[in-house]
Amino acid sequence: MTKKNLIIVILLLLVVDLMAAGWYTARRIEASGRSQNLFDQRDSTEYIAMADTMTTASQADLFDKPQHNTYYFTAKNPAVQGDETSYYTSTKHVKVRWPLKVNGNDDLVELNKELIKKAFGNSQRSMKDARYTFLNTPSFNKPVGEEYRTLVKAPRVFPVYGNVSQVIVYPYMTSQRLLVMEIDKVEYNGSTTVENSSFVHYDRMKQRLLSRLDILVADVDKENKLLKVINKKIDQLNKGRGESNQLQHALNVPAEVRCGKNGIVFLYKHGSIANDPIDIQIDYDQLKPFLTTDFEQMLENNEGYWLYKNENMKPEPLNAVAVSTPKPKVPAADVKPRSYNGYKKSYKGYKKNYRGYKKQNGGDANDESSVKPKQTSSKKYSGAKRRSGYRGYSGKRRSSRRRR
Repeated sequence: MTKKNLIIVILLLLVVDLMAAGWYTARRIEASGRSQNLFDQRDSTEYIAMADTMTTASQADLFDKPQHNTYYFTAKNPAVQGDETSYYTSTKHVKVRWPLKVNGNDDLVELNKELIKKAFGNSQRSMKDARYTFLNTPSFNKPVGEEYRTLVKAPRVFPVYGNVSQVIVYPYMTSQRLLVMEIDKVEYNGSTTVENSSFVHYDRMKQRLLSRLDILVADVDKENKLLKVINKKIDQLNKGRGESNQLQHALNVPAEVRCGKNGIVFLYKHGSIANDPIDIQIDYDQLKPFLTTDFEQMLENNEGYWLYKNENMKPEPLNAVAVSTPKPKVPAADVKPRSYNGYKKSYKGYKKNYRGYKKQNGGDANDESSVKPKQTSSKKYSGAKRRSGYRGYSGKRRSSRRRR
């Protein structure tokens, strides 16, 4: 075979391969039912960006170990002269379980930025810097200027004067396509405790944030219809609540939402429809007219929902101390020693001595559980020498019975 004929054969084989690949692709598109107009395609640069960020296989997400940091502050001078309970105090807690890798990706700049913004309210680049900035800034119920100092131990939290601010960040839910991070903020301002929660949604496959506009359609008419759906759900919930515990109708659709396996939870803050924060869940079947096309497709191709266990990511107790009159001290002469069966308990003259003990089973000589006294022969007493009685003032042992 000549060189020219060999080249022709190779070209023919390439043409056959290309035709077979085109036929296979066409059959896959036809079978999936997702064919589209060839002239209605996305920009090629967008596909390149998607190819760089999307991962074909789902990998388990990796989070840092739970961390708890606390700072204590107190004013240098009491608000009321001579009243030791009137010092303004500030306690700041931060608990985080921070993401390190999401679906195998450790370049989480966008996710970290959003978590820092919602959790700490600053624009630091790293979580540690953002946490330190938050912890190092005390929150007093009344401005004290620079007249404060840090404490090593937790101060007593008194009403009016004590402030306790807490920020907790942890993963709430994950699935093949979606990661949901939760940020809880709890603040005691000296009289009431206010709790608020916010959520960050992250597309694990495309490695990008999902805002509220990526989940719900931004349309005034549809939002009004969605508000009616929410209020209808509130009416259903009120049927199971007492007359004094009725929920008010919502005036708007809240900005904060949390996506789950079965539906979307709309979070109403403290005082909006009730005295406490209230979560209203609407199932996806009722939300179809209000979801964006991209998010609806994500739900159709999503599976593997998992709720994280976060037993340690709970708010710390306030340790509030009620002001009360101290108990009067009892004079030392009036204090009676503890006694057992009429005898005063005393350990004087006794001393622990482990000499004569021996190791057993390779135990530690200093461990009481691993040693026992050496075996000794027991003394035998005759009936003549064994008398029950007590010692008199003379120190001699007297029998409680007369000898016959």
